[in-house]
Amino acid sequence: MEDSDEANVVQRPAKILVVDGGESSRNLLKRRLSVQGHEVLVIGNLEHALRVLSTNSIDVIFLNMYIDDEPSVDFLISLKENERYRNIPVIMISEDNDVELVVKCIEAGAEDYLVKPLNQTLLKARLSNCIARKESHDKEIAFLAKIEQGQKQIKAQEKMASLGTLLSSISQELKNPLNFVINFASVSSEICGELTTRVEENKNAISGEFFFVLRDRLKNFQSNLTKISGHGQKADKILRFMLDQTNASGGAKHPGSINKIISQTITMLLNSYKNNGITTLPKIETEFDNALPQIPISTQSFSKAIYNILDNAFYSVMRKFEDITQAKIVIKTENCPSHAKISIYDNGSGVKQNLFGKIFEPFFTTKPEGTGPGLGLSTALEVAQEHSGTISVNSQENEFAEFEIQIAK
Repeated sequence: MEDSDEANVVQRPAKILVVDGGESSRNLLKRRLSVQGHEVLVIGNLEHALRVLSTNSIDVIFLNMYIDDEPSVDFLISLKENERYRNIPVIMISEDNDVELVVKCIEAGAEDYLVKPLNQTLLKARLSNCIARKESHDKEIAFLAKIEQGQKQIKAQEKMASLGTLLSSISQELKNPLNFVINFASVSSEICGELTTRVEENKNAISGEFFFVLRDRLKNFQSNLTKISGHGQKADKILRFMLDQTNASGGAKHPGSINKIISQTITMLLNSYKNNGITTLPKIETEFDNALPQIPISTQSFSKAIYNILDNAFYSVMRKFEDITQAKIVIKTENCPSHAKISIYDNGSGVKQNLFGKIFEPFFTTKPEGTGPGLGLSTALEVAQEHSGTISVNSQENEFAEFEIQIAK
């Protein structure tokens, strides 16, 4: 009858910690639990038990009510007061029915207790209950974490959407005056150049001292106008970049080849640098997993995310190496069971560890003022989340940086 009852108790394998001062007692319990398929760690003292708890993910603890002839209720209380361990079910083991001590342990947070010699069916049933309770708690924590992540994603999307609306409005207000500044500075610079030429041509008709003063003033005016035009163009470029980033996500998803999109993005990035007169560029190595299937993806937004990370890699290695042939940038793809993995590595200046949590925030940048508004990585994060994925960074300052994107299939 006992075997039949035992067979009806179903439980999943668990990682169990047995804390018992009696060597034969704890080893016996280990054998009985191991036969049921559990991984069992046995400890003879409370100090060692804490070290094991700190380095292992324990599902259930069996704790003898007495360790070294002292009640272990204080140890139990300390566990239940510790946020890290309080939700691990504890089953007390006693040599006898010390009701007063059992009550203290239950009040302190113990889930159950057993009296030696342990009944096999009772042991399995109560352990199964504790495992189910721990599993339920773990699922609840994971669910709450998922909700929190979703809330953060919604807030980030709302923030970027509001930012996009604001920037669109600002751009319309700034477009005309900014164009006027750029164009007027350019025209004025040309006029200034023509006046300088006229002055040079009529040098003999102008008194010597006045000629040199006039010529120098005209050159200064032209230099200032050139700076005004250049800064106006830079402001216009930054504004257009910000609008481009805020509009990078939200495109319709269609089955697409990750490898092909990355190849096209690399070509686009290289052409962009060359069109700006930068011809000495680092080489990008690709290691594509040809087993990667087509997956639903927003081509435009995904390409923008890859472009931003590669652009940062270019900036990092070009700042670090005078000899650009020493630079190394590698982009890999991998077909994983539930997702596509894309990693982008560079051996540039890296990311400081204390900045790992900040680099994905909008407007955060480590680049000099005027080189960009700091939206590149925040956009990459938004794109990853848009595709039910993640983005993370691993880096060592002055050694390397590696970004990993996971996109759900």
